[in-house]
Amino acid sequence: MFVGIASLILLTLTAVAVGRAQESSAGITGFIPSRVVEERQLEAKLKQVPDAAHAETNLRHLTSEPHMAGTDASRRVAEWLRDQYSSFGFEVQIVTYTAWMPQPREIKLELTEPEEKQLGTPEQPIDVDKDTSDRRAIGAFNSYSPSGDVTAPVVYVNYGTLADYQKLASLGVSVEGKIVVARYGQGYRGIKVKLAEEHKAAGVILYSDPQDDGSEAGTPFPNGPWRPASGIQRGSVIYTELYPGDPLTPGVAATPKATRLSPADAASLPRIPCMPINAQDATAILGNMTGPQAPSAWQGGLPFAYHVGPGNAEVHMRIDVEYKERPIYDVIAKLHGTDDGQWVIFGNHHDAWVYGAADPGSGTASLLEAGRALGELAKSGWKPRRTIVFCEWDGEEEGLLGSTEWVEGNLAELRAKAVAYVNTDVGVNGPNFEASAVPSLKDLVRDVTREVQDPKSGVALHDVWQQHVSDMQKDSASTGRQSPPPDPLGKVPLGSLGSGSDFSPFLDYAGIPSMDMGFSGPYGVYHSIYDDFYWMKHFGDPTFAYHAALAQILGLVALRLDEADILPFNYPVYALEIEHAATDVYTRVANQQDQDKLEATLDAAAHLSASAHRASEALQAISTGPIDPARADQINHALAAVEQDLLAPNGLTGRPWFKHTIYAPGSYDGYAATAIPGENDALRMNDSAMLRHEADSLSAALLRASAQLDNIARMAREAAPSSESGH
Repeated sequence: MFVGIASLILLTLTAVAVGRAQESSAGITGFIPSRVVEERQLEAKLKQVPDAAHAETNLRHLTSEPHMAGTDASRRVAEWLRDQYSSFGFEVQIVTYTAWMPQPREIKLELTEPEEKQLGTPEQPIDVDKDTSDRRAIGAFNSYSPSGDVTAPVVYVNYGTLADYQKLASLGVSVEGKIVVARYGQGYRGIKVKLAEEHKAAGVILYSDPQDDGSEAGTPFPNGPWRPASGIQRGSVIYTELYPGDPLTPGVAATPKATRLSPADAASLPRIPCMPINAQDATAILGNMTGPQAPSAWQGGLPFAYHVGPGNAEVHMRIDVEYKERPIYDVIAKLHGTDDGQWVIFGNHHDAWVYGAADPGSGTASLLEAGRALGELAKSGWKPRRTIVFCEWDGEEEGLLGSTEWVEGNLAELRAKAVAYVNTDVGVNGPNFEASAVPSLKDLVRDVTREVQDPKSGVALHDVWQQHVSDMQKDSASTGRQSPPPDPLGKVPLGSLGSGSDFSPFLDYAGIPSMDMGFSGPYGVYHSIYDDFYWMKHFGDPTFAYHAALAQILGLVALRLDEADILPFNYPVYALEIEHAATDVYTRVANQQDQDKLEATLDAAAHLSASAHRASEALQAISTGPIDPARADQINHALAAVEQDLLAPNGLTGRPWFKHTIYAPGSYDGYAATAIPGENDALRMNDSAMLRHEADSLSAALLRASAQLDNIARMAREAAPSSESGH
């Protein structure tokens, strides 16, 4: 029965208070007091190892040649990474999959009206940066665009969001049979193509507007970090909001024996051609357009008034793409622990559109340093408590291919063994720390940042992070720019996990608790030829000190998760965030019958809060130790499994690959996380039957998680000293 929102919030706050009681300024969450000194000594040794010069050497090698997925260069990077981890003392293998992947044969664009003009201008070489002249770089294209040859008038659709199409409709403008021009930003490029396809456009052109990441944002490269006028953002347009990974093998690993769909039956493949261009070419198209003047919010940074069309501007686009099964190479490195029945997993991808200094090389360079640090500890006599797995994925840029295929191929073992997955991707492109995580692991991220110094100021990174977020929130209040939403408990806020990087298959499909982290800053060369070593050395992280800091953070997270007596999950906080999200959905429903159904969801959320409270209290009672190792193992397996209980066995409506009932990328939001995604999709579609189905699915998941937490409380009570003595 529905307990009422006030009672529900009170119950949660009580549970959170208990969760806070587990924290001790002298101790470490998850560690019994007798092991804290040993852990701090181990962490101190680890922090001494990551080195900026080593990270710089790593990145210089990683960016020595273009290495797009599906090429021999990507294989060479994988082999080098294998050798590096092997030298650190890891057991390493390269796991190969074959995925349906494109490479361009011809990308052609020309203005046909009001005059004929060849477009499709390539990125221009920069004299001071020799890498920008490398002929091995594959020209800019949008991966998974089909081949196509289209001539049609142009319509400007701003960012190409659902709201933008609604605005166009109010202006009486249709894109049917037209080529739409959309600027990059405010959503995943694949969503832009999907919406254009749904609105019956004939093709899509994506461009980088100077207002978003070019000259209007700051000084362009090579004199600054922002996108020059000839810069082009490459990128995949595969529909990862339906499912990521190889488009022909959803739900199974892309091995030689896998049954494959025909490309015509693969729902994640776009059906209309798409290509990216630079601001120079966009000027030639948009500058000739007539029709209604664009709304003021649609005006970008090009030097004329934008019009939506159609009228006056017509273009011809020709795209010829070769599709075939191509190999991808995952590097899996294991530092075996005393207990191989529990895995702490780290990952980043190694493939890049060109050189990928920031994306992903900075993350790879830092992850290597964290691996080297752990290897040094092992060589000095330390034995991990749990097995630590470092993964370097291939094919991430194409659509999370390598990570998805590995998770799909090892699903049962991962669900039995994985404690957590820790991701970094664009590890460093500036000095500002950012992180996202499932709510149960957010405090772990905060705790670790208290142990690492900010390279610039020398104070605790946590304090610099908190001040930066505070400054962003003040700036947002005066300028309207986006900033992180406040944390419900007043702590430094972390984001939620949606999609867009390799944590997605771990969380959304396998139900493995996950986090993602890195340092950000002014970064306008994303997915361009200019994201190279020169850019990083001059703008992203010239001293590589933040690479070393990220390696320290990753290493400390590894030690906290690997060595903990009781894994440091905070489920009262998780319950609080679920309640906020569920209540938000409830307040937006007007139909009484639907509200009645959602009250059952709120009631299930209240049960989850109560169970989280009981589990937290019981774990607090055994936190002083000692704890029987066999009982601790049982408790830890159950703690990690709570996330799996939040999965819907049959997945979300219309998106069965996505099984997480609490977090998933929005159907039309791209990478951004949507909380309570099933119910929110139903509200957007105004589908009461779907809403009731998703409410039932969510309620069942919350009650499964509640039962698991009650089981944890029972096991913890049985492990308490009073239980052993018969009291």
